[in-house]
Amino acid sequence: MGNEFDLNWRCACFLLQNLTKELKLLILIQKMTYYCSHISEDHKEVWHDLVSKNPAGGFQQGFEWAKFKQSQGHETFKIGLFRVEDDQLVGGCVILKYSFSNKVNFLYIPQGPILDYSNQDSLFRQWRALKIAIFSIVSMDKESLTTHIRVEPRLESIPDWFLAGFDKAPINLLPRYTEEIDLSSDLDSLLANMKQKCRYNIRLAERKGVNVEVISGDKVEEFFKIYETTYIRNKFEGKNLQFFETLIKSMPNTSKIYLASFNGTPLSASILLKFGDVATYLYGASSNNMRELMAPYAMHWNMIKDAKELGCKKYDFWGIAKNLDDKDHEWYGLTKFKKQFGGYQKDLVGSYDYIIQPDLYKEFLKKHELND
Repeated sequence: MGNEFDLNWRCACFLLQNLTKELKLLILIQKMTYYCSHISEDHKEVWHDLVSKNPAGGFQQGFEWAKFKQSQGHETFKIGLFRVEDDQLVGGCVILKYSFSNKVNFLYIPQGPILDYSNQDSLFRQWRALKIAIFSIVSMDKESLTTHIRVEPRLESIPDWFLAGFDKAPINLLPRYTEEIDLSSDLDSLLANMKQKCRYNIRLAERKGVNVEVISGDKVEEFFKIYETTYIRNKFEGKNLQFFETLIKSMPNTSKIYLASFNGTPLSASILLKFGDVATYLYGASSNNMRELMAPYAMHWNMIKDAKELGCKKYDFWGIAKNLDDKDHEWYGLTKFKKQFGGYQKDLVGSYDYIIQPDLYKEFLKKHELND
């Protein structure tokens, strides 16, 4: 226990600087296969390649998303997991720090951590090394009160032993159920896999002259006008214009804004994120006008075609209800719409919490995440 505590403090130092020979020797003496260190812009290309190929990962482990969250006031940490024998970057995580009043906070790893989930031995060793580094972040600010570490990998299953130290979180910060389309088929096959009504609506929109285009980031207000109409109509709490302006500005290489219109009148809009070989439909909106023209169908078909042309293997609709039969679910209509496009449902494991301070954790849940 003493050695692990000592190593925690050493890790806190090398997260901010290059690994020293002395520390590397210490790790070898302790027979650790991996060590952790800060990942910088120099590692960006390798890191993004690792994340895009890992089944647990996604755009929220990218550098651009971290920049976006920093602009929202969240402190971020980028921890790389390196193999001792050759110093090769093999995993790690981008961590977001959610801070509340009285210095209470929790650490959140969305769509991660990035580990070798296919190999039990590697997973055990990698998680052990990464956990030490994460706890060094907790230790760096002695006045900070970290209640828990939350992980939310984009996995449908995870080894039971890995979750043995975690509690299931009361809420998921990301959609637990999603609909994806496999883009490996040709366009005719993708159309054939859709519901007949979906194909009909796509062709109707095209026949009636609905135009779909990608607009520049400085025109995000055009998206927001339709988005605002949507959240007022559906009575949900929406984001403000500044949120989307910051998102697009922070993610210029990842995001695209689509606009579907008829004779110059905007009817539908969306924000699509491309990360690795996955295109994610993150935000969408539709006007109250000329709904009979089925503009959202034409818009998604164009987004699917563009994603395929860009080399994407998956089109992620980003969130559905667990069961289509649940007509009382707030996402029932949205789920019914998305399911028409011929995809397949993914049931993800959701959020899990590694509790650090039980009493503070209970207070946090009661105040922020539990309804009772």
